[in-house]
Amino acid sequence: MSLLDDYADYQSSAQHHQQNGAQSSAAAFSSQPQDGLALDVNEFDTDGYIATTLEAEDAPVFSLDTVQFRVPNKIISLAVSNDILVLVIEGAKVLRIKLQEAHSIAEASVPVNPTSLRACNVFLDPSGRHLLLSTPQGESFYYYEGWDAAKPLSRFKNMEVTAVAWNSSAWSSATSSTRTILLGTHDGKVYETELRPGSEKAKRSDIAVHCVAELPVRERVTGLAMEAFPARRKHHLVLITTGTRMYQIVGAADLESQTGDKSAVFEAMLRNGLTNPNFQEIPGMPGPGALTVHHRETRAGSRAQIVATDFAWLTSMGVFFGRLTFGAQEAGDSVVENAALIPYPAPSSSTDISSTEQPSSLSLTEFHILLQYSDRVCALNMLNSKVAYEQTIGSSDETLQGLTVDETKHTCWLYSPANIYELVVTDEDRDVWGIYLSRHQFDMALEHCYNDMQRDMVLRAQAEHLFAAEDYVQSAECFARTSVNFEEVVLRFMEKKDNMVLRSYLVAKLKTLRKQDHTQITLLVMWLVEIYLSIIGDIEAKLASAGMAIASSSVTQMNTTAEPSSSSSSASNNSSESVLSVKAAYNREKSDMQKELHALVEEHKQAVDPKTTYQLAESHGRRDFWLFYASLCGDYERIVEYWMEKEECVRAIEVLGHYGTPEMFYKYSPALMSAEPVALVDVLMRQPKLTPNKLIPAFMRYGHEPSGGANQSIRYLRFCIQKQMCRDPVVYNYYLTLLVKESDTDDESELMSFLTTYGKDMLYDPDYALRMCKRFRRIQSCVHLYSLLRLYEDAVELALKQGDIELAQIHAERPDDDKLCKRLWLKIAQHMIQAKQPASEVMELVRRSDRLGVEDILPFFPDFTRVDDFKDDICVALEDYELQIQDLRGEMDEATRTAEAMQRDMSSLKNRFAILSTKETCQVCSQPLWLRQFYVFPCQHSFHSDCLTRRVVGSCNRVQRRRIQELQAQIVEITKQRRQLRLTPLMSKTKSAGKQTENDEQLEQQQRRAKQQLDALVAGECVLCGEVMIKSIAEPFIRMDQTTVNAGADDAWSI
Repeated sequence: MSLLDDYADYQSSAQHHQQNGAQSSAAAFSSQPQDGLALDVNEFDTDGYIATTLEAEDAPVFSLDTVQFRVPNKIISLAVSNDILVLVIEGAKVLRIKLQEAHSIAEASVPVNPTSLRACNVFLDPSGRHLLLSTPQGESFYYYEGWDAAKPLSRFKNMEVTAVAWNSSAWSSATSSTRTILLGTHDGKVYETELRPGSEKAKRSDIAVHCVAELPVRERVTGLAMEAFPARRKHHLVLITTGTRMYQIVGAADLESQTGDKSAVFEAMLRNGLTNPNFQEIPGMPGPGALTVHHRETRAGSRAQIVATDFAWLTSMGVFFGRLTFGAQEAGDSVVENAALIPYPAPSSSTDISSTEQPSSLSLTEFHILLQYSDRVCALNMLNSKVAYEQTIGSSDETLQGLTVDETKHTCWLYSPANIYELVVTDEDRDVWGIYLSRHQFDMALEHCYNDMQRDMVLRAQAEHLFAAEDYVQSAECFARTSVNFEEVVLRFMEKKDNMVLRSYLVAKLKTLRKQDHTQITLLVMWLVEIYLSIIGDIEAKLASAGMAIASSSVTQMNTTAEPSSSSSSASNNSSESVLSVKAAYNREKSDMQKELHALVEEHKQAVDPKTTYQLAESHGRRDFWLFYASLCGDYERIVEYWMEKEECVRAIEVLGHYGTPEMFYKYSPALMSAEPVALVDVLMRQPKLTPNKLIPAFMRYGHEPSGGANQSIRYLRFCIQKQMCRDPVVYNYYLTLLVKESDTDDESELMSFLTTYGKDMLYDPDYALRMCKRFRRIQSCVHLYSLLRLYEDAVELALKQGDIELAQIHAERPDDDKLCKRLWLKIAQHMIQAKQPASEVMELVRRSDRLGVEDILPFFPDFTRVDDFKDDICVALEDYELQIQDLRGEMDEATRTAEAMQRDMSSLKNRFAILSTKETCQVCSQPLWLRQFYVFPCQHSFHSDCLTRRVVGSCNRVQRRRIQELQAQIVEITKQRRQLRLTPLMSKTKSAGKQTENDEQLEQQQRRAKQQLDALVAGECVLCGEVMIKSIAEPFIRMDQTTVNAGADDAWSI
């Protein structure tokens, strides 16, 4: 940032503080500057105020403005608090003005002779509601906001109140009481009371007052303050000042439990404190003695509280001031720190009168002491005791009577009998930073800087001061926060040849960079990485030296044991302990540097250049940092490669297990499988996202030795198949290959278990499995695969070829075709006969098969074979045949009887009849049944033939409907032909009668067949109790598509 930018920031900041500081009473009062600044007079209002504006771009810290207010009479006294200004004027009048409301002026009277009230002391509480007036004649009055007149205090007779200590707990309280307060009087006594408004109608106020203390030296009490300890609310500090002494009294006083007319709470505390008083005495003549305490708002957690921080006391020799520090003080202890006495400054335009004059009153601001003289006001800087401001009032015959400060609103007011002045304080701490800087109090100077330019000056001065004091680490941190050229600072620190100093500067400079300064951040971070690595290397060199020193000391100790000496042994032990402590310190320093390096790289991970970082770590031989950075970046592939280059495969597998991706497993598994198969498979089995078929190349490179334990490839593939439910045929085929290779000819149990379990779903290729089993002569597996491929004859032949009769029998039963099964059993029997096995075993085979008989195997025996061995079997077979013949004969007889019964039933059907009543009606049309042709069913339902036909046509399908219509048309056509044939002899006599009869018979037969077919379709079953009625259960009783629906039918079905 350039100087012009800094100056612009300073100007804007100054204007901002000027606007904030000028918010005093301008809303109610308009002010007129004393040093000739222009006024913009707008108008006069009815209350005598003038609205003005100050035309100045940069106002001074202090300016004295005249309040344009028409005072009805001379001002006797003035007090301001909480933006409430109270005037006591001649004529025994009290004016109460709200400064934020220009029109709000309340007037009240004081019940005394108007001409007798010429002077009085006025005390206004911090809330601005309670006013206490006390005259030199010993009369006291109490005024509360809203009253028309002040009330005399009957119990305050002959008591001139000269000082009041208000209760700070009532500042923010909503109660109408002041709570417990202390009063100082002209005769050196301290009273305790509590102001309450009471009834407004009462003419007097009967407020109780108690004398709680009397000063050891009877002097006029000129100042009184009561402050509570911030952390110990029941502990209080009471300051009492006179013209020569200031008393400090510390003790316990519970203000929360005592109110009203109860016993005084400060009495014991003050009497004990004044018995052996702790006081500061200024020798010489009594001074004005005024006391003022400055308060600041502080925060204790989330609670804000007002705490007294500074005090000032007017003495005959100057202003005695200091800081108030509250802690664990008890009775008799002092709370004053850094006390000093500032002589009164000489006036700028000295005269004989003013040169010896002492200020009559004072007030405190945060950094200045305000002194009020009869003709001027002066401001002393508490930091350097110099006059920061001095202003003389305009009129030579005008005398200032008092100075007061509004503690709540931080405004300052002066008054004379005719005028009111406001001392406007703007940016009081504007130049404080320079004073602290000149004292080398850099932290305080930074706290009060207004802009970046000032901060830069303070930091630069602090950095140079520390550099000169050879505190290079702190100097580097300060330089990093300044605008000093980076190269210049770096060169200065590089001349010191101390990496720790340069590290401090770079770290601090890195914190000042913005996030968008990517290039600068990267350069600084990489430089710091190199510096840290160099520092760690230096520390390790020191550790090596320390280790050598320990080794040499141990050799020396061994030599001294041969010639023991008490002095030499103790010296050797001390040196060893010192070397060990140094080594421990180096180890701690190394650990701290490593932690800082790791934190730096973690914080600026995006700014670190990976290639450069790896090169730096390798060049310095820092394997631990190399691995840390790779882990931080997630570059686990590089870590795996690193461990594999070091031939530490177990560590590489551990990294893969925690951070490996599937691609990394596929890439590094071939090499790791050859080196550490067990550890790799353990890790692979914990990775559910791997694709097993992509790991087959690694398993193919795995050379398993039979003496080396279980095959890890088979172990992993078995896990994938059984636990992960893998369904990849490639995996199954390779697993099968491994099982075939690893299994033994005599023990194919695992291979057979696999073929049997997963052969049903054909998850492996049976043809490939058969080829592999043939290649490695796994006979039992080959037989099973033949059977799986439905090559049962080949399976049986292979089993018989190997002489395994039982295996052949098992697979002979597997075909679903009985003929094939019988053929296979015959093949087995033939093989046994050809193998010249005993006939008894062959017959046992026949009995076991349940498919062969003696007659089936006899052709295979030689012609001259004796039948003695299977004579019994032949007899049993013949008996079986005889039983079968008898069973067949019985079945034939039963069939004959059944056919005769059916014939009789059919004959009886021709003579079946039904008896009908003469009143029988059709079930469809309800007309008499005898009117036309009808049908009668066994269920006694009867229908006209045409009614039944319509009913059936309405419920049948389209094909049946078309067939019924065709048969009806055919019957009608045949009837016409027969009628015409009967009429032909009457019309023509040329044709013979025999031929006409023959034609008529043919037509009659056709008509009979058509009627039979029609009867079968129409009268096959009853439409009311047959299948037609069952199908109509889902149809509505009244169909909505019928246009000729009887309206009465709808009404009949209504509910």
